Amino acid sequence: MTTQNLPGTNAARHGTGDADLTIMIAAHDAFRRDLTRLARTASAAHDPARRQSVQAGWELFKRQLLLHHTTEDEIIWPALRSRLAHSATALSVLAAMEAEHELIDPLLAAVDTAFARHEPPADVIGALATSLTGHLAHEERDGLPLIGVTLTAAEWRAAGRAMARKNGLSASAEMFAWILDGTDREHSNATLATLPPPFRVLYRARWKPRFDKTPRW
Repeated sequence: MTTQNLPGTNAARHGTGDADLTIMIAAHDAFRRDLTRLARTASAAHDPARRQSVQAGWELFKRQLLLHHTTEDEIIWPALRSRLAHSATALSVLAAMEAEHELIDPLLAAVDTAFARHEPPADVIGALATSLTGHLAHEERDGLPLIGVTLTAAEWRAAGRAMARKNGLSASAEMFAWILDGTDREHSNATLATLPPPFRVLYRARWKPRFDKTPRW
């Protein structure tokens, strides 16, 4: 079995099988958005008037990326690996996902170092953007389709509940506010539709207003 022959391989950005991947794709889009913001504002990190807001945006980006990758490595990929032990191709995809996560970590540290030393960060930011955007594209092409052909909708929802329990309500609230930051009404509504109605109310009444209080980038 190859990933090219898996049902839904070319439809990762619109959902695969029964699993609703809206939140996963929205998070990927948010990472791309923040990489653009980082590249645009990095030079301002040395401006005392802007340093705090750039640092706040960068710290949030790192926090969300760590949460996202840890969730995949500890919850999602193990759940898939146990079901796909018969497929060497699928197992190689999962191994590649984890290996790419490890390659990204030193690039985050390199950006931290450049900021701390007040060095021009353009080169290290470029390396991070190239590595992370390549990983996101690889995951959408070959990794996410494995969810749809392996887990039922109910099992994927159960995985989502496990993620929420692991991360806690506060982290989940920040994650949704971060994902939806700057999105248009259509994408915002599509992502919010994946939440139970009480959480949609919480997002509008508490999560977003609290998130918006901190200037970023």
